[in-house]
Amino acid sequence: MTITVLARQGPQVHDTAVRSAPMVRRCEVSVVRSTPAGRSMVSADRRRPGQLRRMNCALLKLWDLQPCIDAAALVLTELVTNAFQHGGGEDITVTWSADGTHLTIQVEDSSSVRPVLRTADESSESGRGLSIVEALADKWGVSEDGHTVHCALVLPKRGA
Repeated sequence: MTITVLARQGPQVHDTAVRSAPMVRRCEVSVVRSTPAGRSMVSADRRRPGQLRRMNCALLKLWDLQPCIDAAALVLTELVTNAFQHGGGEDITVTWSADGTHLTIQVEDSSSVRPVLRTADESSESGRGLSIVEALADKWGVSEDGHTVHCALVLPKRGA
């Protein structure tokens, strides 16, 4: 497994022409899976969601977004686990970005199969991941090509 941090807290973009424009923060992490797509996950890959949760916690503390840590960790876990279980290709990329109003998390793999919100009954052992994302996120969706699932969490308003 390889984790590559492509950008830590940057690039930060601030529109100097508009003083009220929010600073945009972005971080992208690429993970190479140990398990071939479509097979049961090996233990190394089962640990990846926890590793990415710890990165999420550190990153959101760095960005001073502590109120979002728990919700972001939960949706991140669901999206990353789905990518490892159902996604295609070797690479899974997680991108965090924050502007003045939302924290957006994207998880990308190379599968063209679009994730679908399912209804799980009480006895189901799986199938609740996107329902959890839908419940916690302000909005969520899937790219046209099916490669990327994204969700946005509303940031708390800052005091003046």
